[in-house]
Amino acid sequence: MVAATSVHLTAEEQDKSFHLKSWWQRFLIVLAGPATNFVVAILIFAGFFLMLGMPHTPPIVGRVLPNSTAHAIGLQLGDRIEEIDGTSIDTFEDIKRAVALRPGETLDIRFVRNGTEQVRPGKIAAFDLRDQFGQTARIGLLGIVPTAQEWVRLPLLSVIPQATRFTFSITRSMIDGLGQIIGGERSVKELGGTLKMAQMAGQQASLGPFQFIELVALFSINLGFINLLPVPMLDGGHLFFYLVEAVRRKPVSDRTQEWAFRGGLALILALLLFTTANDLGSFGVWARLGRLIG
Repeated sequence: MVAATSVHLTAEEQDKSFHLKSWWQRFLIVLAGPATNFVVAILIFAGFFLMLGMPHTPPIVGRVLPNSTAHAIGLQLGDRIEEIDGTSIDTFEDIKRAVALRPGETLDIRFVRNGTEQVRPGKIAAFDLRDQFGQTARIGLLGIVPTAQEWVRLPLLSVIPQATRFTFSITRSMIDGLGQIIGGERSVKELGGTLKMAQMAGQQASLGPFQFIELVALFSINLGFINLLPVPMLDGGHLFFYLVEAVRRKPVSDRTQEWAFRGGLALILALLLFTTANDLGSFGVWARLGRLIG
């Protein structure tokens, strides 16, 4: 098929044709799409940090809540959290991200007290959190209150590295959450779709500029991450086929790709319907319909 097509193309056209390029060139071209989403998120954070500074809350215990995990393992005022279950901690936000998706799990908490490093295991408490918009989520809590948040002006050369770190910290949390849903540790009801995203955008805009900027960047990260999943019809599916081509030293057959893309399309449509149903359920639509029918 490729050979027949190339007969009707000039040498210049063949040189520019995507389908006639080597597998690694096609791989890099397709990879550039999802990669751009992550770059956009990094630039969004970098612009915000450059103009207004970076929000920074030191990972220092300001107060220990009674009957909490922190109280049970003996954390005290002034302790500095350094690491949670192998994850390095630089800010209080890192602490929240490290424990939020792991309710009920026992994690090693490494902290420094008066210059002495200590490590203690603690079972993360599970808490059903309801925000000011009435939405509930089951999260893990360590049970500490931070010191005051600071807005740190960053040196020009550290803006991009800090924005990159912020972006990949969010990505890591996203991967952890998806893994827990696949593993059955979290409910599939937590998956949201376009309706939920629109609702979240309006809610976050009312909380402040950084919360809204963070959500916009999150949407970009989410789009890039989803596109990298090895599902036919998505960029990740194409990347998978290019890797298979590299191993086999020949492309996957047209018939195999056709059936794979059909399956991928069916999966995407099913996921769209499922998340839309979840969104409508979170808005109370199904409950109201049940009351009307009942």
